[in-house]
Amino acid sequence: MKAVSNDFTRAIWEFLGWEAFGVEDRVEIKQVTQDSREVKRGSAFFAYDGLNFKGKDFIWDAFDKHATAVFVDREYKEEILNDARYNKNLPIFFTPDFLRAAGRTIAFFFGEPTRYMACIGVTGTNGKTTVAHSLYQALNHLKKPSMYIGTLGMEVTRHKTQTGMTTPDTVSLQAMLHQGQKQKALYSCIETSSHGLAQGRLEGINFQIGIFTNLTQDHLDYHKSMDAYYRAKRRLFEYMLLASRKNPESSKGAIICIDDEYGKKLHTWLKSQNPSFPVISLSLKEKSADALVTDVEATFDGYGCVLVFAQKSYFIKTKLLGRFNLMNLSAGFLALLCLGFGTEDALNAINQVEPVPGRFEVLRGKENRTVIIDYAHSPDALAKVLETAQELTPARVIGLFGCGGDRDKDKRPQMAEIGSLHADLCIITNDNPRSEDPKAIIEDMRKGLKTARYLVITDREKAIRAGLQILGPRQVLVIAGKGHEDYQIIGGKTLHFSDRDVALKLMGTLKIK
Repeated sequence: MKAVSNDFTRAIWEFLGWEAFGVEDRVEIKQVTQDSREVKRGSAFFAYDGLNFKGKDFIWDAFDKHATAVFVDREYKEEILNDARYNKNLPIFFTPDFLRAAGRTIAFFFGEPTRYMACIGVTGTNGKTTVAHSLYQALNHLKKPSMYIGTLGMEVTRHKTQTGMTTPDTVSLQAMLHQGQKQKALYSCIETSSHGLAQGRLEGINFQIGIFTNLTQDHLDYHKSMDAYYRAKRRLFEYMLLASRKNPESSKGAIICIDDEYGKKLHTWLKSQNPSFPVISLSLKEKSADALVTDVEATFDGYGCVLVFAQKSYFIKTKLLGRFNLMNLSAGFLALLCLGFGTEDALNAINQVEPVPGRFEVLRGKENRTVIIDYAHSPDALAKVLETAQELTPARVIGLFGCGGDRDKDKRPQMAEIGSLHADLCIITNDNPRSEDPKAIIEDMRKGLKTARYLVITDREKAIRAGLQILGPRQVLVIAGKGHEDYQIIGGKTLHFSDRDVALKLMGTLKIK
């Protein structure tokens, strides 16, 4: 990625916390990368460690490709300086706090784009995409040029780009923010995944708003424990605290949903830090919350509720379905208030938000047959989607879902149990089996089934066809797990597959659309 600020002087590198070897007073850097395969003459290579590799192992390849500078964790300093390939003319920078220094330095090379826009970070197991994208929509309704970065890719002034992951790597993320700045974006709505937070990809970003949606079991193949998962999520608010202690005006507010134990824990901890910014608790259940969602109205055409906050009531009416989406939109509304928007403008903007692709996306069929496409791939998310479908009082709810391969195995029986408890009929199928045997994944899921009312159809397209053939008048088929995704990963191959496209095609073929 091309650097914007390329004159890296001694004063700057010392301020950012680097110790230099092989450089006297300055180095000119034309582009930055954290992938040694992208290094070319004039590149700076940042040696990030990965899950299965050490960044320092690639610095010699970077120098062979004429890297202008290499940035490495000081943990590896002695090993590198004693390596037979090292010579004193190689420009190497070391630091004891690599993730923080690297993030700040990469941001510097891209002109520190978040100094010129207000950043909203959204974290949690479920709801990140809906909250971040809804805020992006609302800000555009308010005539404020904005950008979105997350699971759906990057969007800025109607330009869309795929990112490949919820939170991109540090270089890509800063490059996107720089692109948004060039296009005059005043706000950025960013999904901050636990992986991204744990790996320091968000370092170098100034967050004015932090939103926590919930924390339920997911990604334990990576984090190993719920406590480690929680601590990764908490890091977003640690960034805000650190920034606000240097500049009390830098952070505008935190919105914490407290309907699970980790939300309560985070809210208690954050309040105990005596932050300079408001910390607002939001709930559907806890009457002591600062903001309470109440008087919920549920129909197939949309949901409504009253949000009680600061001794005032606000009526939220939305096309989005589900109580969880009322929480998501309420969090967005509170974020807009923290950013200084008037209540009437903020409420009007939130009420205009359109459904997010692949998030409780409704396809209508004949005789009130309904298909719902949703990204739910954790036990809690699946429960919420199926509960919402039941709340709409259909004649029957059919749940179709699977579990991903090479991921948290403990949640497989939990997903099946949730499905059997909340759906009238379950269809168990493939999700993204990746390198695992699909039949082994399904056997893991069977252990959690609490009903005999289920089918196993491994092929996902055949499973959707079966679900649609079974679907009767006033019934709902929930197709969960992939949402907006347009691919399926089977045995190392990435194949084109879209739940939405397949469902629409088959609905037409079966003449139920």
